[in-house]
Amino acid sequence: MKRKFLKLAFIGLCLTSFNTFAQVTSPLELDLETALRIAHDNNPTIKVAELEIQRVDYSRKEAIGSLLPNLNAAGQYTDNVMKQVMFMPESFAALMGGQKYMEIGYKNSFVGSISSQLPLVNFSLWQNIKNKQNDIDMIIEKSRASKLEMTKQVKDAYYTVLLSKSSLNVLQQSHTNAIETLKNIENSYKQGVVSEYDYIRAKVNVNNLNPLLINAKNGVELATLNLIMILSISADQEIIITEKLENFNDNINILSETDNRTIVANNSDLRILDYNIIGLRNQLKMINTQHLPMLSATGSYIYQTQAEDFKFNDYTWIGSASVGLQLTVPIFAGMTKVNQAKQVELSIRSLELQREYAKDGVNLQVRSATNTMRAAKEELVVNKDAIKQAERGYEIAKVRYQVGSGTILELNDSELSLTQSKLNYQQSLFNFLSAQANLEKVMGSEQ
Repeated sequence: MKRKFLKLAFIGLCLTSFNTFAQVTSPLELDLETALRIAHDNNPTIKVAELEIQRVDYSRKEAIGSLLPNLNAAGQYTDNVMKQVMFMPESFAALMGGQKYMEIGYKNSFVGSISSQLPLVNFSLWQNIKNKQNDIDMIIEKSRASKLEMTKQVKDAYYTVLLSKSSLNVLQQSHTNAIETLKNIENSYKQGVVSEYDYIRAKVNVNNLNPLLINAKNGVELATLNLIMILSISADQEIIITEKLENFNDNINILSETDNRTIVANNSDLRILDYNIIGLRNQLKMINTQHLPMLSATGSYIYQTQAEDFKFNDYTWIGSASVGLQLTVPIFAGMTKVNQAKQVELSIRSLELQREYAKDGVNLQVRSATNTMRAAKEELVVNKDAIKQAERGYEIAKVRYQVGSGTILELNDSELSLTQSKLNYQQSLFNFLSAQANLEKVMGSEQ
């Protein structure tokens, strides 16, 4: 029984280890939507922003709590080592045998009190509560800005992986064609049909493509590692990209017209500046409210006794209560509030100028991205036609060489043209998608 138990335990441990190993090494299939979801879930900046939203919300609740009455209880014991005295007029002193003063109270004093205060009119407190909402809006907008920036980074990295893989495929196809041509020429050379020069040129053409293939493979690896880093997943995690660059051909469109008012309203950088300006204006209002009077309701209850000893059962306790209003009117504070207000006013003017410059910069980014997309779209049309022509030219050159009416230089040149036209098409598509991602970020589009 003991052997059976150990055998089962060993099998269970092996199965558990195998399952764990399988989970760690299981490849992760990625498309753009999945990559964006993983990036947003793992982005520490977004997580910090969410915590900041909670913190500012608690701060707002703290400010609202200041509108409620506060209640305090206190207890005090005093040992009157030297009692207080009261001086008496001469007429009373004569009646008391010339004693001009008398001691007041007892040696031990016990006081218990409860006090409360309720703000009735406090403009600074009300303005502070309003300011907290702007702080929350600011944090939410910063969180949105982080998401927009992360979205752009993921798209750029993802499109770069697709471009590097597509370029590698083009070079591999070119390499395959070159090897096939080399084999045919080698056979012909051995039969004495073609010259040694053609054979050497075919071998050189293959060898020239090998470094390009090595660099392309290295480019795919580096682009993939960059994407993994941005997604904040383990570097040992194998990923499988389920899409190709050509799958995004449907995205080739140009916004016929961009509404500047919509861009200004949705651009995250401009909105953050707007919230900063609103925050400074609220701060200015806060300073100005400190010139206004404050009115509070107060109340207290005191329960006390005094005695010469500690015989608590014989003490006589007396209670007293009071309610009232407390009015505070600021009169003069050395011009400190006025100078604080002047500083904030200058800060507001400075931010408003920065916003105007930032607005011009946003419009320039939109125009630049739109022009890049338009140029890339035109290039795609030209490059697509160039691919068709290059493929046709390569077939013609291959047939011409096979029948002996063409040269190896024509064949190599047509192969190079075909490869270059395919790479140009891939690059134009990438340029369009990259500019589109940048335009979406500038416009504040959360796609």
